[in-house]
Amino acid sequence: MIQTLWLLAAAPAALAWPALRQAIESRMSLHMLLELPLLFAAGWAAHSLVRRRATLRRGLRSGEWLDWRGWSGAIYASLVAAAWMLPSALDAALMSRAVELAKLASCWLAGFWLAASWRRMDDEVALFCVGNIAWMAATAGMLYQQLPQTLCVNYLRDDQGEAGVGLVLLALALGAVAIRRAIRAGR
Repeated sequence: MIQTLWLLAAAPAALAWPALRQAIESRMSLHMLLELPLLFAAGWAAHSLVRRRATLRRGLRSGEWLDWRGWSGAIYASLVAAAWMLPSALDAALMSRAVELAKLASCWLAGFWLAASWRRMDDEVALFCVGNIAWMAATAGMLYQQLPQTLCVNYLRDDQGEAGVGLVLLALALGAVAIRRAIRAGR
């Protein structure tokens, strides 16, 4: 378990290899549905590792006052998800190193912060956060599939459609997470 967390937390370092990063970012579907969730999961895994160390755990607790009942983490994760579903944001990340670094940092931090918030979060806030991200992903995914024009200048229309299908599937998976949390809350 801990080895898996370490591997997942270190996975974004592989993006420093230009050939791998270019291979992933050359396809809209891989960029949105592999790289971004991987960065999020890496942040979540890093938080899990930090929580296992008593000295670092105290540091996390000192910042909890910024995240009352998990609301700040939920809002930040929702904003980051919304921002990186925009085609212009993906284009900007491909054309500007500063935006690329902002993407890497914001997605990783969203995972880290949401992991820190998740246990303190009221069930209603968790359902709203996950449901909102699922709704945004489904809406963006359907638009990516149905619009005849390409929305990203760096990606082909077919890849946009594939990314749209993936976003709808991601929305369904997030919906399952929300339903699971609701069922657990009802017990």
